[in-house]
Amino acid sequence: MKIFELKEAQQHLLDELFWCEPDADQAYIIRNELDKIDGAIGRKLSFLTSVLAESIALSRLATEARKIAAERLERKEKQAKRAEEKLRQFILSVMHDFGIKSVKGDILNVSRYERDTVIQLQNFDIDKLPSSLVKMTKVIDKTAINNEFKAGGHVDGFEMVKKDCLRIS
Repeated sequence: MKIFELKEAQQHLLDELFWCEPDADQAYIIRNELDKIDGAIGRKLSFLTSVLAESIALSRLATEARKIAAERLERKEKQAKRAEEKLRQFILSVMHDFGIKSVKGDILNVSRYERDTVIQLQNFDIDKLPSSLVKMTKVIDKTAINNEFKAGGHVDGFEMVKKDCLRIS
């Protein structure tokens, strides 16, 4: 039987038990059937939890494999970027040393130019800059908002809601 069928059968037996005499043979039979249904529900839930455990294990394995692959790709990307930067600097250095402004290659064309750029000096205090020269970003602190609600407060634009969760142990 499927779980919803077990639930229906359980409800049907409970309805019969309600109208049955407490010490009648029929009540004894109904209680035995209810025990069997409870056992069947327990076995189905036990099976479902084992399926859930396997799913969790596979998910964790996939997450770990993805993490390892991402780390490997990140290392490769960093290597490629370092090699690219070294080649850029080398080409720029050679072009500067020989006074070459542009090179037309088979795949890429490269040109050297100068531009003004701003650099930050060491030991500079950012608080001394006017606010118009500093970018600031706002980030919602959900922990602080949660604490505000728990303390009995209210925050416009937010509400505390109950959420069903499943703890796996």
